[in-house]
Amino acid sequence: MNDTHSQATAFLEKQLEAERPNLDPDMRRSLASIGAHLAERSAEEAKAMRNPPEPKKEPAKVIQLQFWGEDYRAAPNAVFRSALFPALRSNEKENRLYLEQEEIYCVAGLKILFTGKQFDQSDLDVYLEILNMARHFPLGTPVKFSAYALLKALGLPVGGSNHARLHAVLIRLRSGTLDVTDHKIRYFGGLIEGGFRDEITLNYEVTINPKFAALFGFGMWSKLNLEKRRALGRNNTAKALYAYYATHINPAAHNIETLCNIAGINGKNRKAAILKAHEAMKEAGILSDYTATAETIKADIIPTESQARAIIKKDKRTLKGNNRRRNEPTLAAEFFTRPKTEK
Repeated sequence: MNDTHSQATAFLEKQLEAERPNLDPDMRRSLASIGAHLAERSAEEAKAMRNPPEPKKEPAKVIQLQFWGEDYRAAPNAVFRSALFPALRSNEKENRLYLEQEEIYCVAGLKILFTGKQFDQSDLDVYLEILNMARHFPLGTPVKFSAYALLKALGLPVGGSNHARLHAVLIRLRSGTLDVTDHKIRYFGGLIEGGFRDEITLNYEVTINPKFAALFGFGMWSKLNLEKRRALGRNNTAKALYAYYATHINPAAHNIETLCNIAGINGKNRKAAILKAHEAMKEAGILSDYTATAETIKADIIPTESQARAIIKKDKRTLKGNNRRRNEPTLAAEFFTRPKTEK
């Protein structure tokens, strides 16, 4: 028994003696001890209420992008299946539109509302490189790179003017705000969260919101062959369409108007630009061929290894289904005439 408890017991015993002088001394001492215990417990409970214990923190969920190999660059299908990164011409880049909750053209199942200055295909090149560097680390971890290294990765000269252009692209990617719904998944925010730059070393740190990973869900992203994309040079329409076709295994014939909207191109010569883009993709080894009519184009893409496996798997399922149907009885009598092993 500690001193504090003894003092409290003695104090209560005196009070009881004053109030109940005829109370048996042993009973008075027991009641005083019980009262001291109750007082001690009340004091501990009050202290606990004033200083509640720190809540147990659940370990943070690690979210990391999937790996796609050094020869590829990847992004969510929502990026590739929309006109979020249109094929702007030089004069359009110099006079970019500022959009306010503007609905961007998308394929069915997608909806994108965009606020900010228009992106373009060169912005997509920078964004793809940042995602490629980010895939090695959990999202939310700062992606560190030098301006020199990023320009080299983009295949661009490393002079001062390109440093300024690169920084302008990063600012544009940060300031653009998306509200993207991909079927039942909705993400709103920026493509990059922001970061900082050391003005002496020109080293950057850029962060991507972990919630952005929702757009990379199962089957919701596609990859581009970096060498083939670069082979398209400055044909931004071809770059936009290559990104779109990369989300398909075997694309059906598309209306030319639809492809114009996906690439975000306008003007009287839109059809000629689409045909030229398909020819460029054929020369770059992206398409084996294409068939054009007055209104449509059917592109025959050269599949990636994973796409080829998916095609073979689909063909096997189709063949198996056809064989199964051929073995099914067509008349009731066949149930009695077929060998027992087939029943």
